[in-house]
Amino acid sequence: MREVKEWLNWIEANEWRQWAMGVYGKAWEGRFSPFKALLTATAKRFGESAQVFLVRAPGRLNLMGRHIDHRGGFVHPIALPREILLTVRPRDDDIVIAHHAEPEKFPSHAFRFGEVAPAKPLSVDEWECWTREKATQRKTVAGWAIYAEAAAATIVNWHKEFGISDLSSLRGLEAVVYGDIPPEAGLSSSSALFVAFLVALLHRNIGASLDTRSLPPEICGYGEWYVGTRGGAGDHAAILLAETGKVMRIGFFPMNFELLPFPEELCLLVMDSGERAHKAGGARAEFNRRVAAYEVGMMIWHERFPELRERLRYLRDAAPSRLGDEGLVYRLLKALPRYATFDELVELLPNRKERLLQLAATCRVEEKTLLNSSHAPRPSPLEIRGTCWFGVAECERSEMFRQVLREGDIDRIGELMTVSHDGDRVTRWRDSEPSPFQFPTDDFALEAFEQNKVPIWKQAGSYRCSTPTIDFIVDTALRVGALGAQLSGAGLGGCAMALARRDEAEQIAERIASNYQKALGMELSWFTAEPCKGAQVLSEP
Repeated sequence: MREVKEWLNWIEANEWRQWAMGVYGKAWEGRFSPFKALLTATAKRFGESAQVFLVRAPGRLNLMGRHIDHRGGFVHPIALPREILLTVRPRDDDIVIAHHAEPEKFPSHAFRFGEVAPAKPLSVDEWECWTREKATQRKTVAGWAIYAEAAAATIVNWHKEFGISDLSSLRGLEAVVYGDIPPEAGLSSSSALFVAFLVALLHRNIGASLDTRSLPPEICGYGEWYVGTRGGAGDHAAILLAETGKVMRIGFFPMNFELLPFPEELCLLVMDSGERAHKAGGARAEFNRRVAAYEVGMMIWHERFPELRERLRYLRDAAPSRLGDEGLVYRLLKALPRYATFDELVELLPNRKERLLQLAATCRVEEKTLLNSSHAPRPSPLEIRGTCWFGVAECERSEMFRQVLREGDIDRIGELMTVSHDGDRVTRWRDSEPSPFQFPTDDFALEAFEQNKVPIWKQAGSYRCSTPTIDFIVDTALRVGALGAQLSGAGLGGCAMALARRDEAEQIAERIASNYQKALGMELSWFTAEPCKGAQVLSEP
């Protein structure tokens, strides 16, 4: 650890520049201001003589493999040059105190390990129930510092996996937080905040032996359930394991990863639509409807193709590269209804009624509707074929992505990204005018794709989690010179990304922003990104 004033001197020195270039690549210059803001706030809070260490946890951007990580598909994230930064002062008791560099917006919060953690270690299933109940019992909307609580509770529950044998020895900390990842924008600001506190608490209790690359991403994924969400571990893996100049390829069931080259002549434009999908509100039900459609599709396949049950364990297994028979893929898709209500699904799958009731609940559908109450509103149907079609095609695109990155096939990289977005789009813009868009999923279209031998990866599918605003950004980016463009994150708001040659990127971004202002009357915020290094503890300048 070093005094705050030493850290302030460090970021002004050439040593910081050299370090930043190694961590952020060509995006290093934009990182000075966040470090300065954090350390200035820390000096004001703790004093310049306080001994602290630093933690950084970046946001992430997934280049290929959207909406499929929980279905076994590969994702291809990079760490962003936007991050959560902490200055950490150790404490000798078990209290954790979280301050923000902008206290007028984000109030401080303090707690003890024992106040937020379960009374005894829980299994994953028990943890799922415990965290769900805890979220239900919260009387107020959880604030930003709940991610510090989540990290502390995770360490207590999985202390043996983290190498901590004696819980009575756990010691707390006092931290100042600063971040410049746009929140709720599909860039994993929440997971970065969770990982930052997890790493800070572990370093406080383990010390120099902590290796952030050895932390289990799966446990991080479970840990974040504490806040009330139910996500996977792909984001945490990217935040922990990313490397400068590399694209990660992360697989699941079991989790595995490798590093792939990112073409040096390219960069990514990250453009914030300003729209926000509040996952605690109506957006959660929409996301859950897509996940439910995936699961229902698998139920139907297992019912109608019992001989394939062992081969079709996950949606990824229906991709042609894994199934080995493109004709069979079309038979699977044709077996799915385009749309079906939960009532209709109960009739179709009577042996799965209990699970359908559970899925209906996650989609904000009253169970009494499934009991055919004449007084209950009829649920809107799930789009089953289109959603599964997207998932199968996206898994195939993601299977291909490794090879096109290895070959440096810039055109194909951009094409895969753009086709992928078509599976999410809801509008297409021409001459500043939108028209509704939906990928055709009727039997006639399906048969036409098969007869014309259109590769599955070129078929977008119909996931439909974009917005007209994001579609405008994507279409404008493609029109003014981007090599590819697509939605970022889960959708229903947030950011879009565009692939561009580095020497053309700023001009392309300015053209997009100008068109955005003219057509929609709003300012477009954007930044340039390239693959950066994952989470770190900085103990010495």
